[in-house]
Amino acid sequence: MTAQKCAETLKDTISPYLLQRLKVDVAADLPKKSEQVLFCKLTTPQREAYERFLRSEEMGAILARTRQSLYGIDILRKICNHPDLLDPHLKNRPDYRWGDEKKSGKLQVVKELLRMWKRLGHKTLLFSQGVQMLDIIEEFVQRQGGIKYLRMDGKTAIKERQTLVDQFNNTPDIDLFLLTTKVGGLGTNLTGANRVIIFDPDWNPSTDVQARERAWRLGQKKEVTIYRLMTAGTIEEKIYHRQIFKQFLSNKVLKDPKQRTSFHLTDLHDLFTLSSYEEGKTETSELFKGSEVKFNNEESGPTELIVPGTDQGPIRRGQHRTSPVKPKPDTADEAEPDLSTIQGIAGLETFTDTAPQPPPNEEARLMEGIFANSTIHSALEHDEIMNGKNESNKPKADRRILQAEANRVAAQAAAHLRRAGETARSVPIGTVTWTGEVGEAGRPTNVRRGRGGPSSSSVLAGIAGRQGLNPSSPGGSPSSSRAGSRAGTPSASTTNAGPSRHLKSSDFERMIPEYIRRHGGQVPSKLLVDHFNHICTSPKVAGEFKVALDRVAKMEKRGSSGRAIWKLKEGR
Repeated sequence: MTAQKCAETLKDTISPYLLQRLKVDVAADLPKKSEQVLFCKLTTPQREAYERFLRSEEMGAILARTRQSLYGIDILRKICNHPDLLDPHLKNRPDYRWGDEKKSGKLQVVKELLRMWKRLGHKTLLFSQGVQMLDIIEEFVQRQGGIKYLRMDGKTAIKERQTLVDQFNNTPDIDLFLLTTKVGGLGTNLTGANRVIIFDPDWNPSTDVQARERAWRLGQKKEVTIYRLMTAGTIEEKIYHRQIFKQFLSNKVLKDPKQRTSFHLTDLHDLFTLSSYEEGKTETSELFKGSEVKFNNEESGPTELIVPGTDQGPIRRGQHRTSPVKPKPDTADEAEPDLSTIQGIAGLETFTDTAPQPPPNEEARLMEGIFANSTIHSALEHDEIMNGKNESNKPKADRRILQAEANRVAAQAAAHLRRAGETARSVPIGTVTWTGEVGEAGRPTNVRRGRGGPSSSSVLAGIAGRQGLNPSSPGGSPSSSRAGSRAGTPSASTTNAGPSRHLKSSDFERMIPEYIRRHGGQVPSKLLVDHFNHICTSPKVAGEFKVALDRVAKMEKRGSSGRAIWKLKEGR
């Protein structure tokens, strides 16, 4: 409840200064968008490389915090894309097929998708984080044959980029545009494509969203389908969790302060674990139950968990493996393609609207047949996760907690009322009640004016004390003097009894130069008078001040507001 109240306060504070207009609000004519996250299975070479690194001495150094964790994160992300990225020298070996799609679960999925989309006449954008992975994808596309493509990355000259964009949008024969997320994901209009593949996730969810928006924008006339590729149980799924958490924080402040998260980000050790989900649901689907796209009767939970460290082995979650469930035959009322059987995919998260789906089209039926022997595992509704539509995430108030809090507040208020009644009986009739600014009845003893800072009288008393003008009066004490200054403006009797009535011009001749020097050697008349006004409490003392001021300073010029500027005379 405290976090919700803080989020509501922050939202109310920034709302007057923030104008947020979503595309769905201002562009109602945009075609439908469907976005899915495909959780891909690791191939055998990928899993072996992943487990080998988790048990390496380098991994032990990272866990001991003697080596940067970003090194390990980079290694594991490369393995998730393609194990050949670990050794760039393999590319120069003539007897080695560098970038073989059989070693990457993601490339196997891309192979099936590109073939199907080319046959159906769809144009595709493929985004990757790194140039090296884009090189592997480019060679893979060249081996397929019949797929015409363009490529744009950081090495592409700026003057040539718009030409490539126009060529892709205006040439129907170009099937694919290969781009890096940083270069192609910002400032480009690629409405010629209606299919998007985000090959690997970024830590910042906005980066992937920007890449997605290249095709789904004003000018798009076709329905857009986006696939995000991630490997199940690996660090990419952890990155996806960070994306969800960051988006949750944004939504909590900008949209719905009542939204709650469903998981907790854990430590560095958990970031480097590896789970096996060949026969079970992904960790994400377990965290966000109710957002799955149902394909078959999947068993829940990972089959094993591999933790980092040289002496760690796999932790089995099940005693035996169940036989895979065969996909159901096509029926007329099936609205979603069975993506869970695509080779190379272990899981699926879907961005789609909650409106009823139309009957399966030709592409949907083809996908069910193409993905029959695939590595796709499962699918989730990503919009339900990001936008907090999942019913399990909605806050449900505990009546017992609310009742206990209400009783506590009521008891506290009753106690204050009883104390106020007891205090009122001892206050003389006619005494003004304390209102927070004025009054004596019920006035707190330690109240200060303003926002809790020191009062002006206490500041002046402190200045006088530093200048030696606030010694303890006979029969008094410094503490009583400070208490009197906090209470408000001193009465006439205390003013006349103070030490200022004994000041002479010689005292002012010492104090005035020190004050002017602290202000850079010159000071306006008003500032000078305000500073010494509390000391000049009688006409005699004021006369002594004027005499001393004429001796030590002179009025050289006038400021912009017409006030005199006083500067010290030579020799002072």
